[in-house]
Amino acid sequence: MKTQKEITISGVGGQGMILCGTLIAEAAAVHEHKKATLSSEYGVETRGTFAKSDVIVSDEEIYFPDVTEPDLVVCLHPVAYARYAGKIGGALLLYNSDEVTPDEIVPGPQKGLAITKMAKELGNPQTANILTMGAIAGLTEVITPEGAKEAIRRFFKGKSDKVIALNEKAFDLGYGAGCGLREE
Repeated sequence: MKTQKEITISGVGGQGMILCGTLIAEAAAVHEHKKATLSSEYGVETRGTFAKSDVIVSDEEIYFPDVTEPDLVVCLHPVAYARYAGKIGGALLLYNSDEVTPDEIVPGPQKGLAITKMAKELGNPQTANILTMGAIAGLTEVITPEGAKEAIRRFFKGKSDKVIALNEKAFDLGYGAGCGLREE
């Protein structure tokens, strides 16, 4: 039985996928005392090219730091979806239904979540990455809300209480949506 969770979080530069992966790894390793690895990949341009974070979280030692058998692949942009759809074995593919049109003939499970819409309704489109973090946590239970919020507060330390509260609210919204997807 697999004792670790392997997650790929992908999109394009500017969507915050690197930060999303970083905060998940920090929440797991620092705040929940689990083992975690993080690797990231991004294009040379700041915005608009493929970007991803690979995160592995386990209660046991992790012997290879790269995601080889993902449990979950998140695609926030069509570029990322095209890269992974149909090529990830039996992993669940979670896509941003506001930006990605799923291919119905892709083998394997797929679920859509209106991440962009949720972030805009929250009042700040830049919270999409924290919403995504919440959705991943709710869907996989790889980190707890408490550990995630500790990582969020540490990252935004020095920012206003309003910024921290907004990001915690974004996490909660994503977490609820992820739990809902898990129950489907």
